[in-house]
Order: sequence, then C-alpha cells, then structure tokens
Amino acid sequence: MIDRKARNKLAQEIRHFVECFTDNFQFDDAAWNIKTKDRGVTAIYDDIWLTYDDLTRHKMDGVYALSKEQMAVIKRAIVFLKSDYEYSWQSWPIYYRVVRPLLWIMSFGVVTKRLDQHFIGNGDKEVWPFFKVEDYRSALQEPRYLNG
Repeated sequence: MIDRKARNKLAQEIRHFVECFTDNFQFDDAAWNIKTKDRGVTAIYDDIWLTYDDLTRHKMDGVYALSKEQMAVIKRAIVFLKSDYEYSWQSWPIYYRVVRPLLWIMSFGVVTKRLDQHFIGNGDKEVWPFFKVEDYRSALQEPRYLNG
C-alpha cells in the first residue's frame, strides 16, 4: 500500500534534515508524527534513525555529517519515497529482532549473516529500499524532483 501523502512528507523532512534546514530534534518530531501503514515509510524512517544522534541537538554537518555511503542510501530513499513502487522487503519476525543481537555476539556474526540472508530473500541490498536494480533504474528515469 502506497501512502502518497506520508511518502511526500517524509521525503520533504529528510531533505530538510540532510540539507541542514532542520536539526535532528525537529526531524524526529516531524517524522514521528507521520502515521501510515505504508511499510516503505516506516522502514526508511527506521533506517535513517540509525544515522544520527537522537540525544544531542545537531544538524547533519561537521562531525554529524553523513558519510558518502549513508548519503547514497538517503538519496535512494528519497527517490523511492517519490516513486510508486511498493516496499517489497520482508519484515523480520519480532522474535528475530529481539534475539538477533545475542545470536550475533554468540556466533561472531556467522549465524546472523545466514539468517539475515534468509529473511532478506531475493532482494538486492545495494539498491535498498528498492527491491530490484531494475526498479531503481526505472525510478531514476522519471525523477519527481527537479523534473520540469
């Protein structure tokens, strides 16, 4: 299910945050208030939450600036939010999310690597939140921002 209003709102809030128009507290407040059943919106918000400090007020510059890899994911997330593609990644079962840290420690990551792959399925991690490279390439051909 695509919630266009929620996707547009999150894309706008992400852009304002990474371009330093807003700080992390403002971003968190705005993004947290987006209520939706669109799994893509929820997954992207959850992933972006890992890129900033939510205890100290800051903007995404200086020591808080995103790495090139993080910025690439953010840009893909915005393209995804502005697209009409469904979020196709499987949700990890709640029991796995709870025990995953312990499994990772006990197996030095070996077990979790295999289980992660099982839950990921056939998606291409290099183009997340898109599921397939073809979908990402297609979305890039029809940009919603700066397109006429």
